Amino acid sequence: MAGPSRRYLLCAVLVLVASARVLACAGQVSSAGDAGLDARDAGGDPGSDGAGDEGASMDGASDAGDPGGDAAVDGAGDAGGDATGDGAGDAGGDGGGGRAVPVGHCGERSGLYFPESSWIYTDVSDAPVRANSGAMTRWLEDQGGWGNGNHFQIDTSFTILEAGPGSPRLTPSGDDPIGYSEDCDPDVAVPLPAGGRIEGCDDYICPGRVEGDPDGDCHLIAVDFEAGVLYEAYQATYTGTRFYSSCTLAWDMTRDVWGSAPGPDLPPVSERNWGIGRDCTGPDAAGFPIAPLLFTVGDVLSGRVEHAIRFALPNDRMQRAPSEGDEGPVYVWPATHAGGPRAIHPDAPIYGTRWRLKADFDPAGRGMDADNPIVIAVVYGLKHYGMLIADGGSIALMAESDAGCSTGWEGLWGEDGSRVLDGIRPTDFDVLESGGCEAGYDCVRNPDR
Repeated sequence: MAGPSRRYLLCAVLVLVASARVLACAGQVSSAGDAGLDARDAGGDPGSDGAGDEGASMDGASDAGDPGGDAAVDGAGDAGGDATGDGAGDAGGDGGGGRAVPVGHCGERSGLYFPESSWIYTDVSDAPVRANSGAMTRWLEDQGGWGNGNHFQIDTSFTILEAGPGSPRLTPSGDDPIGYSEDCDPDVAVPLPAGGRIEGCDDYICPGRVEGDPDGDCHLIAVDFEAGVLYEAYQATYTGTRFYSSCTLAWDMTRDVWGSAPGPDLPPVSERNWGIGRDCTGPDAAGFPIAPLLFTVGDVLSGRVEHAIRFALPNDRMQRAPSEGDEGPVYVWPATHAGGPRAIHPDAPIYGTRWRLKADFDPAGRGMDADNPIVIAVVYGLKHYGMLIADGGSIALMAESDAGCSTGWEGLWGEDGSRVLDGIRPTDFDVLESGGCEAGYDCVRNPDR
């Protein structure tokens, strides 16, 4: 693949790694390693977060406008057929451990998507904070905050489909007008449960995709709990005769492909596990799996979100590089890639950073209904598991669709709708230490996946 050989970036106060090219990604503590996206992104990587963004990454809604105002992006509806599989039950992926959280569509199953050792399920309430955490959250607040009029809003456009042995499976058609990303898994037979849907739609049809001009990211998420595989695809469409995908990953849910949890003892870059692979993208711009980071109706009904949460920021409020002339776009572990960030500033937020709501945050003090079940469950999750920058977009926080769920978001929101958490500010968070920055597009796939 075109581009320079492996590039290392060390954050400003980190020790230089021998023979590596370094970048001052300011504000890191000196306890952890070093530091890397590809010229192909200049035209829009599969998973782009905004049409026309230079360096747009593989995922996310457009930065412009408010795709849904006060209402949930997806709203209630019936996915139909067996799109949610065979309903509640135990889910695999917990590596044999005893812990379980709501998983699958509507969070109606109990289990884990990945082993409990994964960073997804790590309680970070006592994890160390980045040296420039305060500067980073203030910078974002000074730039206008979350985007979308600085509303801390919830996107519910993703649906987690549940596949079984009888679900039809298709590999992408060979006449796709959009090129397939080399970072992604080749020739994956993706399950397409009857009555299923892609992100933001009521069926499998992504508008304009067959013509090579998709209207939206059109993510497809399907999980086969029996087989222990999570399938995620970007710019997917199924017309009944043709199946297209610009990028598909088949995650083995029995494996923790990231290794160590965030903290001061994170190993240096050369010794870390890198999910998909270092500098590699996927259906998610940061290289994360999407489904485990979406909170569901089931999470809320359980009273606690007990996993990390996916969030997005506008491209112009995420760091491309700390200063002009430095390499970028930058990201930090456990991300493996950055999308189309544009900000040139050492304190701008970085792809992959984990943001933890401060322990003393009081929702009632910000005018929220402290007894609302969403407020209770999500505030708990943000304090204990945090949220990670996974994409560029204008709606900050991401949950799963309630399509076909016995309880819908409309019955949980309250009068504020999908802005039930509005009032939470960037400076209410601490940004956690997660090691040095990386930058590059020279994807080296992880052989342990």
